[in-house]
Formats: sequence, structure tokens, C-alpha cells
Amino acid sequence: MDQSIDKLYNEALRTLRSLTTSKGILASTIESDNYKRIWARDSIICGIAGILADDKVIIEGLKHSLITLAKHQHTLGIIPSNVLENNGDVDISYGSLVGRVDTNTWFIIGSCLYYLNTNDEETWQSLVPSILKSRNYLKTIELNGKGWIYTPLSGNWADEYPIHGYTLYDNMLRLWGESLWLKIKKQTDKEFDKLKAKTLINFWPEKIANDESVYQKQPFTNALDKSISHFCSSILPGKYDMRFDAAGNALALLYYKLSSTQKEGIRSYLSVLKANISKMLIPAFWPVIEEHDREWEDLKDNYSFSFKNIPYNFHNGGIWPVWMGLFCLGLSNNDLIKEVKTIIQDFISVIASQNWNFNEYITGDHLKLNGKEQMGFSASGIVFMQHALNFQESSQKLGL
Repeated sequence: MDQSIDKLYNEALRTLRSLTTSKGILASTIESDNYKRIWARDSIICGIAGILADDKVIIEGLKHSLITLAKHQHTLGIIPSNVLENNGDVDISYGSLVGRVDTNTWFIIGSCLYYLNTNDEETWQSLVPSILKSRNYLKTIELNGKGWIYTPLSGNWADEYPIHGYTLYDNMLRLWGESLWLKIKKQTDKEFDKLKAKTLINFWPEKIANDESVYQKQPFTNALDKSISHFCSSILPGKYDMRFDAAGNALALLYYKLSSTQKEGIRSYLSVLKANISKMLIPAFWPVIEEHDREWEDLKDNYSFSFKNIPYNFHNGGIWPVWMGLFCLGLSNNDLIKEVKTIIQDFISVIASQNWNFNEYITGDHLKLNGKEQMGFSASGIVFMQHALNFQESSQKLGL
């Protein structure tokens, strides 16, 4: 297994270097669906992979990505979703159908991790004003001043999937970014510590919660009665979205140390996924939304270029190497290294007989490569998987 992941890892780093330009890191070399641009989310995730690998070329690409994004920050503090600078012309997108909340959170994380790992004071000082604007913007979209940011439908990476509200993914990114900011500033914040505890207990309800820490009592009780074995994907007024969200759970696993009961829950859920998929692989969202499901109405017409969310594809049950790699890092943070090794082994076995070219995702039913190719996202996932096998060093670089 190690030899195969080593080969993939070296190929992944070569791919990430090939995406690195003087303006930042491209999402892909493929000129389709706006991928050949500097993307807040993709470029920063690729840069974090470079930090884990101690790769100077990719880290320099992260620096230029952050500078480009900061340069085109909206006056309201919004970090662009993507930017294309070409021969003096600039095309900036802050989101198509709706803005993207996770551009700001990834920007803060990327800026802080860049500084923590390079001590590049000059670049850091140039980014601080943009970080402060981003933090203020995120504070505004809490909407009620109670700590969690509210994401509109299509407002994050899963822009064609029906998830919104106080999402696990977006709020875990916010917590990570704020932790890094406080670490750099050598500050503590009691309100922030309360928010961390509140997030843990509400997104994975346990009976030990007291009324003070519960966001909304009846939905919390209903979630408690269902005895879930992973973090919920979103909390809305009146209900919990109990669906499994790989990216959100990956970030929560990376950020929190689970109780023994929760660890058993994760192990149990991985067994459920393996029983459904035939391999221990991690789909973006699960269970899949089928045409007969109520959520299908919210899914079928929500797309920009073409409809990709047929069952077991794209966001709808597709298996994204980037989130699977991040999930492996989270498992390692909770000493679930056996599961990490199984996921890597199963992933390698699936792509071994196919024409792997850093494809965007793998279908959740037939385990076929799909989506765009030469994706920095997927190359980053490989890097994350490799570094999940040696987490102690990785955790320091991630500021954890």
C-alpha cells in the first residue's frame, strides 16, 4: 500500500506544481466551467497541501493566490469565488446564483496557515486588512449575533446541492480560521471557547447537554432520539438536516477530539458506507437523493452549466478524493488510523484499473472515475491521505 500511495503522492505534487502560476494556483488546467482560474476554495486547499508537503513552489502559489484574492475583495468584505486576470482584463465572480460563504473562511485559514508556516511578515501585513474585513463580514452573516454563520442555498462548495442554514461545513471552517487568528495574535476568547463547545454538542447531540447549550430544544431532542453516528450537516429553525456531509464531518473530526462513544459511532457509520458502496470510501453527501425523494425538487433545476447531480454522482453521492483525504486527516486526529489505511487501500484499488487523471470524483454506485480531470482539488486529497499516515507532524502545520 505505502509504495502505491507514495507514487500517487509524487504525481499529485507534480500536478499541483503544474497548476501554480504567478497569479496563484489554478483549480485545473482544463478550460471548462471556469476551472482555469484562481479560486478561493480550490487554490487555498491546494496551498494547504503544499504546506503539508513543505513544497516551496506550491507554497509560493498559495501566497500569490491570497494576494490576488485580497486585491479583488469586495468593498463589503466578500472574498471572490474566483478571479481571472488576463492581459490587463479582470473577470471577478463573487458567486453565480448566490454568493459563496466559504470563500471568506478558506481565505482566513489560508492566510493564517501561510504565515504560521513561513513567517513571511511582509505578506502577512499586506493580508491583515483583508482578514479583518473578512472576519467582520462573517460576523455580519451570523444574522443574529449568536456565533454561527448562516449559509444560503448554493452558498458554499456544494453549490448545486440542497443544503443551507447553519451548516456544519461552513461553521467548522469559521472555527478553524478564528482559532488560527487567535493563535497568531496570542489571544484567548471566552466567548469563542463557548461557541466551540456549543457547536460540538449541537451538531452531534448527546444526552449530557444542558438546556443552556442547546440551540433549539425540540429539534435537538428529535435528533437525540434518532441516535446518529456522525455530525449533522445543518441546523435550520425547526429541524436538523441529519444527512452525512463528508467535508463538514472531516473538518469536525480534524478540529475536535471525539468521545469514545462518538469514535464508535464513526466506526459504525464507516461500516454502513462500506456495506452500501462495497468499499470503505467517503461520499460527499449520503444517503443519495433519488427522484422519488422530497429533496429532488430542490435538486433537479439547481445548476449553472449542466445537471450533474444524478444519483451517485457529483455532490449527490459522488466520492470526492479531496474530502476523503481531509476525512482521513480527521480520522488520524482521533487515532482511527486503521480506518485511514483501509480507506487509502480501497481508494487505490478502485483507481488502479482505471485511467486515473486526478478526476473530480468517483461515482458512488459503480465506482467509476467522473467529473473534470487534472483537478488540484483531487491532487490535494492524495496529499492529505499520505499525511494522514503521519498526523503528528501534519497537525502542527495545520495549526491544530
